[in-house]
Amino acid sequence: TTIDGVAFLVGESARRGGTPLWSKDKAADEDTLRLILVAAAELGATGPVRLATGLPLSWFGSQHQALKQALRGYGADIVLPNGSHTRFWFETVRVLPQGVAAAGPVLDHPDYAPGPYLIVDVGYRTTDYIVVMKLADGSLDFDPTAAGSLDLGMHAVHAALAEVLSTRHRTTFTAAQVAEVDTVVVRGQRLDLSEERTVQETRMARAVVQGLLEKLDSQMDQVLGLVAVGGGSDVLAQSIPGIIHPADAQWANARGYLSALLLADKVPAQASGR
Repeated sequence: TTIDGVAFLVGESARRGGTPLWSKDKAADEDTLRLILVAAAELGATGPVRLATGLPLSWFGSQHQALKQALRGYGADIVLPNGSHTRFWFETVRVLPQGVAAAGPVLDHPDYAPGPYLIVDVGYRTTDYIVVMKLADGSLDFDPTAAGSLDLGMHAVHAALAEVLSTRHRTTFTAAQVAEVDTVVVRGQRLDLSEERTVQETRMARAVVQGLLEKLDSQMDQVLGLVAVGGGSDVLAQSIPGIIHPADAQWANARGYLSALLLADKVPAQASGR
C-alpha cells in the first residue's frame, strides 16, 4: 500500500515483520493514523469523509479531543495492493468511548428487558467494561463510576502461547507468529496449538473476571446479564456459563460508531423540517 507515494506493509502483509501499536498517545502515533486511512480506503472512501472511531475508556477522557484534532482534515493519496487509487480526507470526526459505543446496538434488541447490564468489550490490548442501565423507553444511562479498562486482551493469549512454545522447544516464537494459526513447525514436525491455546485463553478469561471483581465488587452480582463484545468475546463466552454473547459481537463498537453518524444525520434534518 502506498500513502502519498510512500510504500507500507499493512495488515496480514505486516504481521511477521511489524510491531503492535502499543502507543497510548494515539493522536501522536502516525502508524495509528495511517491504519485508519487505509481502513477507510479499503471501504472505498473518496473526497470528504465523515469518520467515527473510538478509544478505550481509560484513555478516552484525556485523549479524545487530541485524537479528534489529529484526524480532522487528515487525508492522503492512497494506492491499495489491487491497484485502486483514491484521494480523501476526514472532514468531520467523532471519537467515542469503546464499550459505551457497543452498548446501544446490543441492548437495543427487545430481548433485553429494562435494567442494568455489564458490557465487557474484550479487545486486542485492553478489556473495557461499563455498567449500562436500559430504561423502560429503550434509552440507555451509564454509570461513570462503574466503567474502566483492564490491561488484558487477546495479545496476552498470543504472547503467553509464544512464550510456552519458545521455552518448551528452545527456539523463539513471537505473538504475531501464533496469533492466527492452528499449527507451527519445529525442527521438521508440525505441532497442533489448539490444546495449549485453550489453556491460555482460559487463563486470560479468568484474569478478566478477577479484574472485574476487583474493580466492581458487588456490582458484578447486581446486573441482569454480562454482555461480551469485541474480538476476544468468544473466549470470555466459552469460559463463563450464562454470559450473553450477541451475534457478530466483534463489530458491536463499529455498529455504535455508525449509529452515531446516522443520528448526526437525523438531527439537522429534523431541525430544518426536511
